[in-house]
Amino acid sequence: MLIINTTYHASAAVYDSFVEWLCCEYIPEAKRDGTLKWPRLTRVLDGSKGEDGYSYALQFYVDSVNAFNTWYTRTGIGLHKEMNRRFGRDVVGFSTWMEEIDTE
Repeated sequence: MLIINTTYHASAAVYDSFVEWLCCEYIPEAKRDGTLKWPRLTRVLDGSKGEDGYSYALQFYVDSVNAFNTWYTRTGIGLHKEMNRRFGRDVVGFSTWMEEIDTE
């Protein structure tokens, strides 16, 4: 099982509406077909007071890179386009692949 982590920075002008959109639209649609599992949204604590916005990390578990690529082609591209349409340059992000390591 892999984790796809996407870190976003949302400007102060849109961060409330961006989080609402993630929770109410993006996440439900992203997990609809069952490829992406167990979403987790967190705010990155970096010491800033939010004057220029906030950073968020959104994580999903996925079985494989191939499964994610199929999901991205079918669903992710559309969600990305919708995010750009709604928020433009007020939201930027990057993704990181992670593999959980059993520490016990």
